[in-house]
Amino acid sequence: AYDIAGKGVACEDSFRQAIYVAIDVFRNRQREKVARANPLRKQYYEKRDDSDKLKLDTVDED
Repeated sequence: AYDIAGKGVACEDSFRQAIYVAIDVFRNRQREKVARANPLRKQYYEKRDDSDKLKLDTVDED
């Protein structure tokens, strides 16, 4: 790359492509930033405690 610098023989296509990729990366990062800025709150549900289950194998003696 240094041997053709300043001689006007290099093709500008790869530089142009690098600029376009940089713009795409910037825009995608901005979209991701906006999408993650205000997330929905998580909803937690209390798990049932196993001690509330019926115990059918025990017999009440009255």
